[in-house]
Amino acid sequence: MTVITADQVAGQLRVIIPALGTIISAIGVSSATVGSYTSIAMTAVGPISYVIVAAWSFIANSRKSILLAAAKPAAPGLPAPQIVLPLQEAALAQALPANVNTTQTVKVVPQ
Repeated sequence: MTVITADQVAGQLRVIIPALGTIISAIGVSSATVGSYTSIAMTAVGPISYVIVAAWSFIANSRKSILLAAAKPAAPGLPAPQIVLPLQEAALAQALPANVNTTQTVKVVPQ
């Protein structure tokens, strides 16, 4: 049985929200029984939803967000992975959990 993660749900929402916004916009444009403000609002839902989802995707795909998700243990009871970043990303490593370090604080042994 597959377990659905929060990242998968968020990714699906980023796909579904603009689609629903487009449908609502189409209904708003074709509906003649609503007032002018309601019609304007329903027409604007589609484009606004695309802007919101684009901002959400930008934040969700930022380096910090990706590393924060990668720093979590794979399953309950497992240790968190050790992530080693280059020295240039020391400020980012400081903003992340303790298992994210730089090459300055952790010796990297080549294999």
